[in-house]
Amino acid sequence: MTTADALFAVGDASGASSHKFSSGSHAEGRIAGKAAIKYIIEKGQEPNVDAAQVEKLKAQIYAPFDLYEAHKGETTDPEINTNYIMPRQFLHRLQKLMDEYAGGVSSAFKTSKALLERGMELMVLLKEDSDKMAARDLHELTRIWENVQRMWIAESHIRTMLFREETRWPGYYFRSDTPKMDDENWRCFANCRWDPSTGEWEMMKKDVWNMPGV
Repeated sequence: MTTADALFAVGDASGASSHKFSSGSHAEGRIAGKAAIKYIIEKGQEPNVDAAQVEKLKAQIYAPFDLYEAHKGETTDPEINTNYIMPRQFLHRLQKLMDEYAGGVSSAFKTSKALLERGMELMVLLKEDSDKMAARDLHELTRIWENVQRMWIAESHIRTMLFREETRWPGYYFRSDTPKMDDENWRCFANCRWDPSTGEWEMMKKDVWNMPGV
């Protein structure tokens, strides 16, 4: 569970290190899933929620269906439309952005402040287009919200790498403008927090706690 109550997170990109791959993600998924069930059982009561807020969220979740239905007849190919993009197209853009600017495989896992800042500029444009994804079925609707979650993780990933002004090795990216480890200033965890009321991000350092004898 994250520092937000009842919010559980898994995935190989969390923590600005992508080398956990499928096995690490699978392990995290099992841990988070079991922890979520334990959390629900121990709570022992249904949460008190605002029905109006639930309906608002449902409308937001299903909006990609409405967008597709409203504009699907305007082109001969439903995947080419000036009013929306398909989830697969959005995912390709996100992957290309992260690969080229955030230390992906095509850049030999290298990046720099200039590349990361350009990546953030492109992320702003991508976030604007995230509201334009359309879904033809439930499978594509699932992919859309997976894309949105990936987009948030990708932004936190870039912000964390910008914040940590060193190359922390062994890791899985190399900052060419700060190529060495800096234990004096950066032997710590780099955490971030997004404030939904202001839209602002807060970056912070957290101490590393060493276990005796390890």
